[in-house]
Order: sequence, then structure tokens, then C-alpha cells
Amino acid sequence: MEKLLARLERRFARYAPEGIILWIVAISGVLHLLVFAKPEAAAFLWLDPNAVLRGEIWRAFTFLFAPLGPVTTTGLFWTALGLWFLHTMGTALEAQWGSFRFDLYFFLAAIGTLAIAFVVGPVSGRWVATSLLLAFAVEFPEYEVLLIILPVKVKWLGLLSGGYMIWQLVGGGLQTRAAIGVSLGVFLLFCGADLLSWGRRAAGDGRRKIPDGFGPAERRTRVCAKCGRSDKDDPSLEFRVCDCQEVCRGKLTEYCLEHAKTPH
Repeated sequence: MEKLLARLERRFARYAPEGIILWIVAISGVLHLLVFAKPEAAAFLWLDPNAVLRGEIWRAFTFLFAPLGPVTTTGLFWTALGLWFLHTMGTALEAQWGSFRFDLYFFLAAIGTLAIAFVVGPVSGRWVATSLLLAFAVEFPEYEVLLIILPVKVKWLGLLSGGYMIWQLVGGGLQTRAAIGVSLGVFLLFCGADLLSWGRRAAGDGRRKIPDGFGPAERRTRVCAKCGRSDKDDPSLEFRVCDCQEVCRGKLTEYCLEHAKTPH
């Protein structure tokens, strides 16, 4: 899959639009405000294949961004936080992968979810965003977010979200299982190689004796963007990730603990 993606990227990358995450966040925000002002509007935004065939074409687009139910004042607050985090994830993944791969990931998940709806019936677009969280956790496992006042690394949020998706995949209804299957399938296409590498490395680390030539894959070296020290120089060195606009320009950048606590 990696070779195919590389070939597609070389051929079509110049056509890929940049910054579509801004549009995703903006459209989702507008639709949540619309449903907050007019709760009855939600029913006209959800995906209904029969309604789409009757001419309500907008549903094939708005279902990806519309809320799943009424939006309260408190709900708007949590929506704002969620959209901020979605923007952080999308910006970081686009910087890491490039616009072409990020756009392809999103559109494959969106089009696949839309297509499956015409087979099994109305589905939710929420799992597309959840799969982006899984991809973000794979690419930036040490990134920390604040849950109320507690800092939590994204890898743990990814494990919780992945566990919930699997639980719903096993025990949910047909439509839920189909939508999750599409989103997980796209996630595995783009991140499956990294997960496999992690599994092999973990298996290798768990062995007491490893024959020569069969050791675990080399771990990525973490380097402070300020002082240049790495965890090869000092294995006990701790790192933090920053994505401030002033210095890092929104791109996830690693700093040692000393320089993470001071202005970069």
C-alpha cells in the first residue's frame, strides 16, 4: 500500500488542495450553530439514501459534519473544544503526510461511508473523525492534551477510541458496524504498516534473548528542536510536543523538558 500511495502522490500531489481541515471545521461549526438555533433542521442534514435519490443531494455531504441530535448551550462548548482538537489533528497529519495523503484519507473514508449507506441504510459520519484520531495517535503518540486539568497522551485516547470502535463493531447494529468497518479499513490502509512495526517491536522487546539479526526495529530518535539533544545522548531525557503558532507555526515540534518549559 505504501508503494501505491507513493506512486499516486508523485503523480497527483500537485492537484491536492491544501488546508481542507479548515473547511471541515468551519462547515461543522456552522451546521452545529444551525441546529442549535433550529433543532428541527438536524433531520434534514442526516444521511438518508432514499431522500438523496429523491433529490435532496446535500445530505450526501452534510451528514459528515452535522450533529447527531439537538445541540444545547453546553453542547456548543464541547463542540468548540472538539473542533479545535480536530483542527489540531488535521493540521498535524497534513504536515506529517502532505496534503495529498491527508486529503485522500478523508475522502476515501467519506466516500466509503456514503457508499455503504446505499447498501445498509442511513449511517453516521462520526466514525470518520474517530479514525482520524486513531491516525493522529499513531503518528504523534506522545502528544498531550488536557482533559479538564489532567494531561493525557494521545496514544491512550487512541487506545480508548479504538477499543470503543471494536466494541461497537462487535455489538452494534448493522449500520454502525458497516460505518465503523469502512473507517477502520481506511485507517489500516494508511497506518497498518506502522501498527505492524509496533507489534513486531513490542514482541522483540519482550524476548529475553534475541538472536543476532532478528532484533526489534530501531526506535525513532527524538531530538530537541532547540538544543539538539536526543534520547540517544541521554536515554532518560524527557520530551514534550508543541504546536504553537508563534514559533512552531502549528506544526508539532519536539522539545526536551527543559526547553519545553521556557519560550522556544
